[in-house]
Amino acid sequence: MPLQDSPYNDTMPNLRNILIALLGVVPAACSLPATPFTPAPPTPTVAVATPTPIDLAETFESVAGGFSVQYPQGWATRELSGTLRLAPSAAALESEATGAELVIQIDATPLSAVIAQHGPSAGANVATFFEISSAGPLEAGYTIGATETIRIDGVAGLAADLDAPGGAGRMIVLLAPSQAVRVLGQAEPAAWQAQRPLFEAITASMRLFEPTPVATPTPLDQAVQPPIVTTGPPGFVLRLGGDRGPRGGRFTSARGLAAAPDGTIYLAESSQGVWVFAPGGALQMAFGKDDLLDAYDVARGPDGDLFVADYGRNAIVRFTPDGDLVRSWGSTGDAPEQFGLSSPQRIAVGADGSVYAIDSRIDAADNRVVSSIVRFDGADGSFIERIELPPAAAPNDLAVDTRGNIYLAETFGGAVVKLDPAGEEIARLSDPAAAEGIAAGAIDLDARGNIYVATWNEGVLKFSPSGLLLASGGTIAAPGVTPQPGEFSLPNGIVAAPGNVAWVSDNSGEYSAITALRLVGDADALATAEATPPPEEALVRQWAAAVEASSAYDDSYGPDGATGPPDVEGCRDSADAWASADPNGLETLELTFETPVFAMGVNIHQNHRPGFISRVEVIDEDGQATRVYIGRPALSATCPDVLEITFGPTLRRIVGVRLTIDQRSGANWNEIDAVELLGIP
Repeated sequence: MPLQDSPYNDTMPNLRNILIALLGVVPAACSLPATPFTPAPPTPTVAVATPTPIDLAETFESVAGGFSVQYPQGWATRELSGTLRLAPSAAALESEATGAELVIQIDATPLSAVIAQHGPSAGANVATFFEISSAGPLEAGYTIGATETIRIDGVAGLAADLDAPGGAGRMIVLLAPSQAVRVLGQAEPAAWQAQRPLFEAITASMRLFEPTPVATPTPLDQAVQPPIVTTGPPGFVLRLGGDRGPRGGRFTSARGLAAAPDGTIYLAESSQGVWVFAPGGALQMAFGKDDLLDAYDVARGPDGDLFVADYGRNAIVRFTPDGDLVRSWGSTGDAPEQFGLSSPQRIAVGADGSVYAIDSRIDAADNRVVSSIVRFDGADGSFIERIELPPAAAPNDLAVDTRGNIYLAETFGGAVVKLDPAGEEIARLSDPAAAEGIAAGAIDLDARGNIYVATWNEGVLKFSPSGLLLASGGTIAAPGVTPQPGEFSLPNGIVAAPGNVAWVSDNSGEYSAITALRLVGDADALATAEATPPPEEALVRQWAAAVEASSAYDDSYGPDGATGPPDVEGCRDSADAWASADPNGLETLELTFETPVFAMGVNIHQNHRPGFISRVEVIDEDGQATRVYIGRPALSATCPDVLEITFGPTLRRIVGVRLTIDQRSGANWNEIDAVELLGIP
């Protein structure tokens, strides 16, 4: 069994591992290559090379990376895929061992690639990007000193020293307008301080500029990543689009929205067809540009297929989840299965897969608009029925619940109108605080039957099925003013997405965007809402089903000891928990859970020497990790101890948790008994 007085093993990985670990920070084509740097083993005496004079006579310009740097005459350089490596000699440049000569490596990654892999914050916050870049060195066993704020060529960044027995150096990260840049300088420990002035002179000479694309340019009419805004008022999650950004990354008119169970968002947009975004806002693809004349709304069927209201062709078009055309149907005319000239604009899909479409046309007898709902078989597009609406109904949007009841967003009627499957009015829902009613521009239902309404006068509202106002969010921008984050002008699309997130589309002149919000609820209303159970009742709690560990003391202290519920009583060493091979090293545990959830918390049960967990990440179905906790490892005064971590629902479904246990300060075995994941199904 582990013994508390076992000797401390101070053997640390070499600096080469920093570069290898950093490969996971960005896509491989844009990341630091796994160029081997192996520090020499520590020895009692190391000869310190005479520092190279600081005479920067030559310049290297990386067109693809968007940077230039000056260096001493005669130095060797090598650039590959936007990564530059430079050293005083070819031997040092190619050597796998860290020596007395300074070796520098610079890489640049497009911000869009960083955002796509790590989310908007990584591309907007230099501290977040530094933390991501630091994960590799930390997990490889290196000490990172305190960060210092720096500025190179007017671009803000962070720098910190790296230290290991066989190597020393300094890492710098910068966030330029178009790219994220990292600089790593290193030499063996005894030589580093002498070489540091040269490293600082070379880095200070750097200039940053807009990279020149080397690949085939993206056509101007092809969808590209829209701008992402992540800072806003309480409840604001993020915004895509706006009135700025590249030509291909601006929405002409953002309209209807749909969501998949994993949080994927689909947007019907007039110029590109359907845009598909990851929950964090990264553009995954766009489809239908050549198949749709003017996409107005999109709805997801029970089997995952997507239905689009093609307003331009008076048709409904069905696609696979991958964007392949399945079939289309519809035309203008007076037959029961045909549409008026301005329809269909809004559609919904019922639990049985049938497609409901609002049809509006002018009555020739009295010139008034007459609206009805046409229902089709979603499988083959065949006509099922036409549902007549109350005479005064002029809905802007519709939703259908699991029983076939229909909800209409009555913009000018000031309410949400609930109809039975035959079209007879059952109820009217509105905000009692708004005397003039609500100008409902768009509507959707969540899995519990709660009603989400995007309005033109009250922001976004959430009602229970009986009409109790549960929550609200967003505000209305002043007329003629471009909406700020969390504000709307004329919202015209909404979807209740997983993770307690509502996405809303909005348009105003040159401005067109979609915004993700978490609505702020009334505690009393939430407690009495029949379809919204208290948060604890809605949570799925589960223990880890499988686990992998960086090491284990022996088979009796293996990683399986951290699966299932806690089984160690009290504060004691136990073979029923996991313990690492090294009592005072850096370790990781990666746990897997059976049920994917939008995670809201992690509870870690520690039965022996608790307190040395330094980092906790949750892992989604695509294998992407998001940090939810970082702490300073130190022995806890409480034993046994449960580290309880809570956070807002994740935007993606979570299936794993990764723990980093930093025992290097002398933990003498921090044992993990169980890990619990909490989330919304």
